[in-house]
Amino acid sequence: MGIVESEYRKNFIRRYDDTGYLRYFEAKDFPQLRDEPFSFSSGAYRLAAHWYTVGEPKEGELVVFCHGIGGGHRSYLKEIVELCGRGYPVLAYDNTGCFASEGPDIVSMSRSLTDLDNCLRYLKSEGIFQRYARVFVVGHSWGGYAAGNIASLHGDIGKAVVISGFISVERLLEDNMSGVAAPLRKTVLKRLCAFEKNAAPDYFDYCTLDAVNGRKTRFLFAHSKDDQMVRYDRHTGYLRENTDNADVRWMIRDGRKHNPNYTPDAVAYMNDMFGAFNQEIKEGRLKTLEEKQDFFKDADWDRMTAQDGAFWDDIAAFLEE
Repeated sequence: MGIVESEYRKNFIRRYDDTGYLRYFEAKDFPQLRDEPFSFSSGAYRLAAHWYTVGEPKEGELVVFCHGIGGGHRSYLKEIVELCGRGYPVLAYDNTGCFASEGPDIVSMSRSLTDLDNCLRYLKSEGIFQRYARVFVVGHSWGGYAAGNIASLHGDIGKAVVISGFISVERLLEDNMSGVAAPLRKTVLKRLCAFEKNAAPDYFDYCTLDAVNGRKTRFLFAHSKDDQMVRYDRHTGYLRENTDNADVRWMIRDGRKHNPNYTPDAVAYMNDMFGAFNQEIKEGRLKTLEEKQDFFKDADWDRMTAQDGAFWDDIAAFLEE
């Protein structure tokens, strides 16, 4: 393995666990939330999964939630509670190599699609999928990529909600070439694409544009134009300009960065908090776990993850149509 692939594995295709200094919510933090854990297989690995409900959930409808990179489904418990609170039973799980799931690393950037595919295959093989008249998928970022492409593998998904998702692995890799010297970009991109295709030959080539244009699944895309992690113009904006599907719904925001479902105050507070944290790291401080824990000891995690209720009302309205 060359240096390009080695650095890529070290920085991205690695295992993601609880950092020990960030706050990840748990089901017990939400007294109204019922949690039934289970597991399913995705290739060689067992994935930790949960059924979440609040009150008396809707009958005949199910939301499968797909988390983003860098954490696990607990990074999104606030979002899950928003969906459950609007009557939806939610199935959520940790992807391969993340939090409570098995795997030495995440295998590839397309692994979120692999795991969602295997989750739905499990539901179908166990007769669970067939109990629901409508199954929806909702995903953010890495999970948004999975939600945006799963209709190409499972045409019986009723609706897909893609929040700040990238449309293909290759396009995401292209976006991250800005730090590579111009003469080397094409070579580096070629090697990274070869790595990804070798790691997941059955999934690498999927692109959300094909799913949107060629499937019966209805789509809603939510994105903020100032997203610096998954560029709006290269992904959701590109889809909006190129799709011939007039039935797609768009929820385009500005000023919400990578989290259009957060309140403006939450986005600003998170930006300030992590801006200061990253500056400390850049200047050579916060080297130990204890130092990082001390930096975040007074952080208001409820404020930092506050959800925009109107956003989730619009999502629920789309799912109810």
